[in-house]
Amino acid sequence: MHASEADWADGAPGTREWQYPNLVSSPPLPPYEDVIGGGAPDPAHDVTRPPYCEYPPPANPTSPAAPPSIPSPPVVLPPSPAPAGSPLGNAPASPGAPPPSGAPTAGSPTTVTEPPDPHAGLWCVAKPTVESVYVQAAMDYACGSGADCGMAAPGGPCYLPDTLMAHASFACNSYWQCAKAAGGTCDFAGSAMLITKDPSYNECQYVYM
Repeated sequence: MHASEADWADGAPGTREWQYPNLVSSPPLPPYEDVIGGGAPDPAHDVTRPPYCEYPPPANPTSPAAPPSIPSPPVVLPPSPAPAGSPLGNAPASPGAPPPSGAPTAGSPTTVTEPPDPHAGLWCVAKPTVESVYVQAAMDYACGSGADCGMAAPGGPCYLPDTLMAHASFACNSYWQCAKAAGGTCDFAGSAMLITKDPSYNECQYVYM
């Protein structure tokens, strides 16, 4: 039994300093205030501390700048084909395409064509292929129905040439020009016809109404 154990058995006090001669002596610790950061800083123990979180966080934390937005390329859709049987008159013309045939061009005057007057520029004369007896009958009818046959009488401006065909032509035209507005025709039972060239000559002026 060791001496210390004997002392404990004899009723010696329970607290006793124990000696450990074989233990390595540690250096003394620095003061408490130096451990928690108090007192003057020790250059030998100056260690940079890591940052700590702050609570509550700052009111306006600095956020990283947003990356610049890259615009997306435009989407070009192909033109849809016209449905079968649909009219193409309303389809827009492609640039550079020639205008359709008959379409008025920019800057050109628009010409309005009016229907021709069925009696405009027409004269009624005796038909040269008809026998003289029928031409004479036509002239007699015209002179008896209001034609101005005095112009073709002797001494009149239309007397010459003194032929049946020339006198009958003037008489038939004088009658038809006055009667066409009331529905009169240039027929005379097939002995007369219409022409588009004015038969007037010298002082003999054929009536035209």
